[in-house]
Amino acid sequence: MEAGEETSVFYNNPQNCNEETGETSHLCNNQQKDYNAIPKVTESIHDDLEKNSTTTSGSGSDWAAYMNIVCVVAGSGTLGISYALQQGGWISLILLIIAALMSTYTSIKLIECLYHGKTRKTSVSELAYYAFGNPGLCVVGFFFNVISLGCPILYLVLSGDNLQILFSNHGIDLGRETWVYFCATTMCVPFIFLKTMKETAWLSIFGVVTTLFVVLTVFIISIIEYPKNLKNQHDFVNFRNLPIALSTFFFSFGGNVVYPHIQASMKNRKAWPKVVKLAKFTIVFMYLLIGIPAYLTYGRNTKSPIYLSLPPGVIVDITMLMITIHILFALPVYQTAFSLELEKYIFTNISIISNTSEFILRTILRLTLVAFTVYVAIVVPYFNTIMSLLGALGNGILLMVMPILIWIKLFGWNHLKNFKEKIWVIFILIFALCGAIIGTWDALNTLSTEILSGN
Repeated sequence: MEAGEETSVFYNNPQNCNEETGETSHLCNNQQKDYNAIPKVTESIHDDLEKNSTTTSGSGSDWAAYMNIVCVVAGSGTLGISYALQQGGWISLILLIIAALMSTYTSIKLIECLYHGKTRKTSVSELAYYAFGNPGLCVVGFFFNVISLGCPILYLVLSGDNLQILFSNHGIDLGRETWVYFCATTMCVPFIFLKTMKETAWLSIFGVVTTLFVVLTVFIISIIEYPKNLKNQHDFVNFRNLPIALSTFFFSFGGNVVYPHIQASMKNRKAWPKVVKLAKFTIVFMYLLIGIPAYLTYGRNTKSPIYLSLPPGVIVDITMLMITIHILFALPVYQTAFSLELEKYIFTNISIISNTSEFILRTILRLTLVAFTVYVAIVVPYFNTIMSLLGALGNGILLMVMPILIWIKLFGWNHLKNFKEKIWVIFILIFALCGAIIGTWDALNTLSTEILSGN
């Protein structure tokens, strides 16, 4: 077997392998044995990424992909990190680092799975069906919908709350619902006219800039306010609240819903591991920069979003306005990813209709999605709890568990590089499942209490 043929063993199903029946010929087994002898699995993966991307890769740069990742992941995550530390205590910093390492690993494994077989899979849902059939599609489809619809709802809740607070402080009280309508209407324009993920990159640049502004503002104000808050108490560890704190961390590193679309927009797709590692490192740095000084200053009085803990004033108003701008820029990125999934299945014969008809159909679908998110955002306006629920129920499974299970199903347990990686994979599965189950239970209990009390 030539060196160039080894990579195809890993990704491309040999002609002797029957995908529909699951039967595998003797030749296929032999090829798998040859693969087991490959000393550098990761290099063969990257080589195959490059080979299979030559005809279908996008035109987006690595920088644009980096911006999209940071914009989607870091925005609202920065607002809840300090509160998560308040919930779990200082020990939660270790959970934050662990969640970052786990999410980076699973993000790389997810993209590797897309290239298993003769053609690249386009989404997490398609990949789940390819690996586990209809049961996999149902499970992943459920969690995919939870994240894809939940994040825009969360962003509308936060932006509506922010604008209501900002303008009511200056004598303009239009009501939170009015501002939710305003935000949704404003972001309909880019959501409808920006068809693909590559076209949303410019939104991400503004999103990243606003996030950096918020991080630096909270960092500086927390340090200035620290001498005035020396009496605030802190916890080293709060075992009861660790699962829900972990749920917030899961949410704060979520992005698997849009990663396949971001990677598809890249011209150099094999650079994905480098890009996602750099993006996650940047995000962790911002989380530590905002989380540690804020919790150190405000202790058990730390609130979420974090700017509610800061002393009122012009700087805090600017911070709220900037983070609102950011999440409004990030909102179409999530909505576009979800809409692309629906459009792929609904508009199966899109190639035979005119561009005008395609635009009209796409507009109707996307307006329907916006109307649904607006309705839920008004009915269930609980930012903290929604974030924890999305993190535990959605990202805990989609971000950590499913990429690992799909990878093992497609490539096999023995294709993990060494014993240490196998231990790491087992740790991820146990850690993520426990956090997802307990965190979901806690978040649902809290959400039901808030809804029933009308708080």
